[in-house]
Amino acid sequence: MIEEQTYTIVFHPSGIRTKAWPGELVGTVALRAGVQIGQPCGGAGVCGKCRVRVPDGGAFLGEPSATERRLLSEKDLNEGMRLACCAMVWGDGMVQVVDGVETRDQQILESIAAGASLDWDAPRPGLGVAIDIGTTTVACCLLDLQEQTVLDLLSFLNPQIPFGDDVLSRISYSVMTPGGLEQLHKVLLGGINRACGTLAERNGARPEDIRELVVAANTVMEHTFMNVSPESIGQGPDYRPVFLEHDPVPAAFLGLELHSEALVRLIPNVAGYVGGDIVAGVVATGMEREAPLRLLVDIGTNNEIVLGNREDLLCCAAAAGPALEGACIQYGMRAGRGAIERVRQKRLEADGLEVDVIGEVEPKGICGSGLVDAVALLLREGLLDRSGRLAPPESGSSGLRARLGRTERGMVQFLLTDERSPVWLTQKDVREVQLALGAIRVGIDVMLEHRGVTLEQVDEILLAGAFGSYIDLGCAMEVGLLPRVAPSKVRGVRNSSGLGACMGVASRGFLERTKETARKMRYVELSLLPDFQRRFVKAMIF
Repeated sequence: MIEEQTYTIVFHPSGIRTKAWPGELVGTVALRAGVQIGQPCGGAGVCGKCRVRVPDGGAFLGEPSATERRLLSEKDLNEGMRLACCAMVWGDGMVQVVDGVETRDQQILESIAAGASLDWDAPRPGLGVAIDIGTTTVACCLLDLQEQTVLDLLSFLNPQIPFGDDVLSRISYSVMTPGGLEQLHKVLLGGINRACGTLAERNGARPEDIRELVVAANTVMEHTFMNVSPESIGQGPDYRPVFLEHDPVPAAFLGLELHSEALVRLIPNVAGYVGGDIVAGVVATGMEREAPLRLLVDIGTNNEIVLGNREDLLCCAAAAGPALEGACIQYGMRAGRGAIERVRQKRLEADGLEVDVIGEVEPKGICGSGLVDAVALLLREGLLDRSGRLAPPESGSSGLRARLGRTERGMVQFLLTDERSPVWLTQKDVREVQLALGAIRVGIDVMLEHRGVTLEQVDEILLAGAFGSYIDLGCAMEVGLLPRVAPSKVRGVRNSSGLGACMGVASRGFLERTKETARKMRYVELSLLPDFQRRFVKAMIF
């Protein structure tokens, strides 16, 4: 019997050594070996952010593909830079990871139930865990069911990130990759198992003491959590999930190593792209049973909008894409170490900019809050017109205009830092931001029209999620991410999804309210509107 040939690949800086089959993609080899290479687009060859470097021209890899030649400069290729989603292995070699998944200094919301009043049922033995599964982050909150207290919180990056930054990438991975769904399920449950173990240990308990779990997540995350294919959610025009509500399931059935009789309950979904996380937030904030008319805007990897009160609740998903999470942006990145999170002009220097960088290190890129600041500044200074066109560098060389330049291919770009650690905002980046803002603005307008109200009749805007907690409200209104209202009408509700999951652990009555609310929420599919394209183009104007 002849053994099939394999090659040995060593990844640095981790030092992980693994086998690869002839013609296998570097990205596939890395995933199998547990090497964390960022693939924001899920390996579709769109983002160019799964870079690796190989020594001596990388003779053990195949020739650079057309995608690599398009996304990487000639200088990068000459220096051994390749894309993990394209480069094929044809020999033994060493690979240096350039675009790793950064886990340090991530801007993750660490507040869920602090100061919140939970309506507890009667005391019962054991511990409970509330889990908010976001596309980017997972938050687990430990509750004492007997003492009726919130004990601890642990947040971490969603372990599915190496398979794609957004839900569409993960749907694609689960469908196109053999065993892809099982991989997504396994890494997610593994992360939750570890978090539950850590929480228990930190509080003098054992994982076996955890008897109840409540999960709030978007619809795709709930499907992968349950090991159910999300394929149908990616298929228009219905985008129909396999389930909206799910019966409680034994934790052991899912592979969670907790109390032998522990049960997992899921907050119900409304539609393919409006999930249990939004339902949990709606009920946690009291939107569904109070009189004030509120607009809930959850801006993140996915973007959902809810308008309503106890009379009626309308909702939609704004297909804004992951631009505000850093994907599709030349120097874009998540809100982690090295990301520019604030941009402002220095008062006494005409050409000076000040940037705040997460981790107080040299800047590597820019995250969503920094993008909003930068675009608002350019609009304010007249370097960006309302159509989204950056001023040409030839138009002047004084003040901030001196920071304008062109890429190797002639595209206009603006320097946000200095030449020592350059981070540029390109014309293409501005267009990506416009696409994201346009989708959200259309969603808000359509919700108001369907309810038959004006913005002035909305009593309060609730801003949910990590992104909403870090953006500058003034800049967000300047660029059109949020409607122009009095700042006093905007309230940050932080992790309302996680708070809802905590309330679900505390009270069965709360869980019943989420079921009633999910059934009552009316979903509007924006892409099916006959004038959607016209609306969208108009909404892209700053």
